[in-house]
Formats: sequence, structure tokens, C-alpha cells
Amino acid sequence: MKDKATWLTLTIFTSACALLWLTGVTSTKHLVDNLIAGYLLSWGLYAFLSDLPRREIQGRFILMTLCGIVVLGTAELLGVTGLVNYQMLFGTQGREWFDRSGYVRDPELGYRRQAHYQEEGAFVRGNIGEALCLPANAPQRFDLRYDHRGFRNDTDLDRAEVVVIGDSYVESPMLPGDSLLTTQLSHRLRTSVANLGISGYGPEQELVVLKRYALDLQPKTIVWVFFEGNDLYQLDPEEQNLSAVPDTRAEHDEYWMRSLTRNLLLLSRKAVQGCVPHPDYLRLRGTFHDTEGNETLLYFWERLGELKPTDRLRLERLRSILTEAYHVSRQQGIRLVVAFAPVKHRVHQGLKNFEPLTAEMREWPLNELPDEVASMLNTLSPDIEFIDLTPPLREAAAQGVLTYLPDDTHWTAEGQRVAGEAIHHLLAGGQTRVAKQ
Repeated sequence: MKDKATWLTLTIFTSACALLWLTGVTSTKHLVDNLIAGYLLSWGLYAFLSDLPRREIQGRFILMTLCGIVVLGTAELLGVTGLVNYQMLFGTQGREWFDRSGYVRDPELGYRRQAHYQEEGAFVRGNIGEALCLPANAPQRFDLRYDHRGFRNDTDLDRAEVVVIGDSYVESPMLPGDSLLTTQLSHRLRTSVANLGISGYGPEQELVVLKRYALDLQPKTIVWVFFEGNDLYQLDPEEQNLSAVPDTRAEHDEYWMRSLTRNLLLLSRKAVQGCVPHPDYLRLRGTFHDTEGNETLLYFWERLGELKPTDRLRLERLRSILTEAYHVSRQQGIRLVVAFAPVKHRVHQGLKNFEPLTAEMREWPLNELPDEVASMLNTLSPDIEFIDLTPPLREAAAQGVLTYLPDDTHWTAEGQRVAGEAIHHLLAGGQTRVAKQ
């Protein structure tokens, strides 16, 4: 009878634990609750089934719990003293850019790259691929090297004839350095070109980069790459200085991001939860035929639509930012060029060698943002030069050139080359203010 009761208790216990974990893990707090509950339930089952005296079981529970606390505390002490950064060790990401490996806080910019930071790795999956849990691609090696200011330049530059400002489209941490448009420009112009792009930056931060870093390089030309996918939407409609991400996090919170406990919990949560594909992006795809007739499945991310009243207010904020950029550049006799970087959908929509695979893709509208930006710059000053990179990228794509990574929002090496050639043509005296598709 006792054996039956024991097995019945064990069955009920294991079933309860299974139900506990089968509910899934929706957050880190949920995972912590499950781990603590599982630990206490395990000791409860042990106490129920064991023939040892209750005082002995109580002593073992206290001793094991204290040992666990001491071991965890010792490991965390290594992080407090700075001997170990568990976030870097486990390769987990932070909530904010400045929580990630290779970044530091900046009171005005919010975050920036570490000076002389270096990283070698392989690009195997794009940002859309991560969201959709797609299989890994063939590894593409990259070697990231940053200068003394924290920008992606192989050498420390004190002066540069041309400076390119922007976000991840300029920095392009997924590509090797010789593929970047700044490298292409340097080779074609046969002069020094500084890459001042940082992933995640918006126009507010890029204006700070222009004033703090670009002007110090005493360039003859500043090229500001405006990416339509998020640059406009990073602006607050109100006329206020939001260039910096407020640094309101306490020091203990900064330590928490690199602590053993947090990063072990993140790894555990990922192992329990697994990868969950984002359902929205599955509907945004189409097939592309390259120059050799090969078929490539392209995935899309940014949703373009008609400009809303709040977007018009953001455009006014952009106007004030570019006005200030123009004035500070003109004071030093610097040529200002704004290059419009389109989203993948704007480049591929309507091409004969691209076929949307869903009704949503076929009905996906475009707006007139390139013309809006060109018109805005024209009213500011005819001295501000503008180039829409959509036409050259569309022309290349129509010829079968893969200009965007299939499972990512960014350019391929060929896309960087096309953009670099177009900007070079402008800087060398070609036509400007091309905005019509």
C-alpha cells in the first residue's frame, strides 16, 4: 500500500511539474518563478518520500541552499570587480545598445562604440531571419575595427576629405570593411573618406556626430545618409532636443546587465522558449531572379504607408535638424550632401524579375517620402545637394543584381557598391536632386 501511495505521489508531482513548464515562459520573471517553484517542490517531494528525520532534511535543505547562495555570490563578485563580464562571455544582448558588447554610454549620444574596439565573426542570419527563425545562411566572415573615436575606420584619421554620416547602412557591421560604400568612395575619389555611421542612430544623434566629430576632421564634403526605414520615425514630432537617450539607469542596473544571474536566466529562457517566428513578417516575401536566373526568396520588414499628420510634424523636426547641419557646415565652407537610402520594398516593387508571393505584398503601398525630402531641402537652400539612391538601386536590381540581403533589411556588398558609385558620380560633378522613381 505504501509503494502505491509513493508512486501515486510521484506521478502527481511529475505531472504538476510538467504542467508548470508546459505553460511556457513568457518573461524572465516567469522563468525565475518556475525555477524557484521547481526547487522548492523538489525538496518537498524529497521530504515526503525520505525516511530521514525531519530535522536532518531541514539541515540538508538549509546547507544546500546556503552553498548555492555562496557559489552564486562568489561568481557574481567576479562580475562586480570587473574580472568577468558574463554578458560578453555568454554572448547575450542587452535591453539597450549601450548594454551590448563593444558599446559604452555617452551622455549626449546615449551610446557609442568603444574606441579601438575589434571583433571578428561570421554573419549567418539577418535581422528578418532572426525574427522568422530562418535556417542559418553560409557564413560570411567580417572583421570589425574601430578607430580612436569609436567609428568603423581601420586607421585613426585626423583629417578626411569626405565624411559619411548615418546609421547601420553606413556602418554595416555585417559586411567586411572593403565592401563598404565609404571604402568604395575612397578608392574612386582617391582620397580619405571617414565612416561616421553607427547602428541605431537617428537624425538627432547624427547631428551631434556632425558637430562633435565630422567638423574636427575638416572635410570638404559631408554626406548624410538618411534611411527611410526608421530615421523619420525616430524623431519626436515636437521641437525639442532628443539627441541623447537619457542616461537614467543606475550603476547597479548597469551591473545587472552583465551579471551571471541575468545572463544565465536569458540563456535558460531561450532554451526553454525556443525561437518563435514573428507571424507578420511571414506574409512579407517575394521571389527575385538574379542575372543567372537563380531564384532567391526575399523577406521584407519596413511597412511604408501614406504620410500621416504626425509624420508631417516629424518632417518639420527633420527640417530644423538639417537646417542646423547646413548652417554649421556652411560656416566652415563644407559641402553638404543628403543621400536618401530606400527600404528594400521601394527598390523591388514592380520589377519584372520580382514576384510578390502574398496579397499583402502586392497591395503594399509606397509614399512620396523621397520627393518630400528633396522638396524640403530645396526650400532650405539650393546649396544642399540631394541624391535619391532608389533609381540606381532599382536599375541594378532590374538587371538581376542582388542589392539587399535576402533575410535582412540592409544592403549586400553589391548594394554598397551601387550606392557608392551613385554618390561618387554626384561628388565628381554628376546630376543632383534626382527624386523621381
